[in-house]
Amino acid sequence: MRCLVSGSAGMLGESIKRVFKKDDMIYTDKGDLDVASYDSVMNIITRLDKNIDYILHLAAETDLEYCDKYPERAYYTNTIGTINMCKLAGILKVPIIYISTAGVFLGEKNCYDENDNPEPVNHYGRSKYYGELAVKAYPKHYIFRMSWAMGGGPELDKKFVNKIFKLIKGGATEIHAISDVYGSPTYGYDVARTIHACLTRKIPYGLYHTAGLGPKASRYDVAQAIVDILKLKVEVVPVQSSYFYDKFPCPRARSEVLVSRKPHPSHMRNWRASLREYLEEYYA
Repeated sequence: MRCLVSGSAGMLGESIKRVFKKDDMIYTDKGDLDVASYDSVMNIITRLDKNIDYILHLAAETDLEYCDKYPERAYYTNTIGTINMCKLAGILKVPIIYISTAGVFLGEKNCYDENDNPEPVNHYGRSKYYGELAVKAYPKHYIFRMSWAMGGGPELDKKFVNKIFKLIKGGATEIHAISDVYGSPTYGYDVARTIHACLTRKIPYGLYHTAGLGPKASRYDVAQAIVDILKLKVEVVPVQSSYFYDKFPCPRARSEVLVSRKPHPSHMRNWRASLREYLEEYYA
């Protein structure tokens, strides 16, 4: 495969580079492809010396508090940026792969599959959902939704696992973690392998959920699993969401648990197994 990749310097991009290492990839990030800029997106055409097979659109603004504080930037990157990439896909006449999120859902159900209707509760979720709508308007598309991402190691992981690791590395002997919000911890490496398998087998275009398997997990469950796997003497204390309201005021769905009802090649694993592999490879 020959693929153009946006946002390749992020968490998932690191896993894509590992999994697609035998393919002909063109990796870009904001410095050379600013998806929010129509001119920047169109100018990338001049860099393509031969045809490509796919566009992997990874670029996104994913910090919920940042998106809530600066919503215009969230929509420029996550919505308008995706519209621009869809226009590029149309010009090049190639399929586009879009990475979306469990954050498009309201969070009142125990779990969500591909048939459930999105109803985002914050600007991040809305900007990503509007991006989904833009992608769905283009016939040749794949949408892969993730939940509670992890990957990339200490330098790239901006999410929960690395935040817990930083607390531990800083000498914390007691960690508070939320026990009343649930998700499906998802290893980017498993998602990258699944995407590669889907493209290799040329499955039907459409929307697919790619999230960690197993029982739903709270942030407390994940933090406790981290401590157990790394065999640390750290106490994990369960707390309600309100405990962190001052630090994380952005509204969040109570449930971001994803399941898939659509058959497709999958390398998704139980989230505890993936977490163990991730920690042992990057943090042990």
